[in-house]
Amino acid sequence: MSYQQSSYDPNAYEQPGPPIKPYNWVQWTGVGFIAVGIVILLAYLAGRAGLIDPVINRIQPAIFLPFLGTMLINSRRAPSVPVTTEQRERNRRVLVITLIVCATVIGGAALVEYTGA
Repeated sequence: MSYQQSSYDPNAYEQPGPPIKPYNWVQWTGVGFIAVGIVILLAYLAGRAGLIDPVINRIQPAIFLPFLGTMLINSRRAPSVPVTTEQRERNRRVLVITLIVCATVIGGAALVEYTGA
């Protein structure tokens, strides 16, 4: 059985807008999860670096807290807005600048790695 409409695209979806503000209790819970996750990750890294006594031995549960918080914040999204040609040009410019910066950093890292500096 197939769908008979010729313009049907099962992979098409509307791009959502930004999260709706003011945040509700679900979104604030997401902000709390992100904050707790970052604090746990920083405590783990400080313990591994020897800055504080290691209080956290396993990092696996804390890795997922920021991801879960992001999903909760994005649970309420505004409707999408059409992308204008000016916005496309800005996006293209930002993408080019990002690619140049990434290529420079990767090139510098490769140079340091292969010259033995």
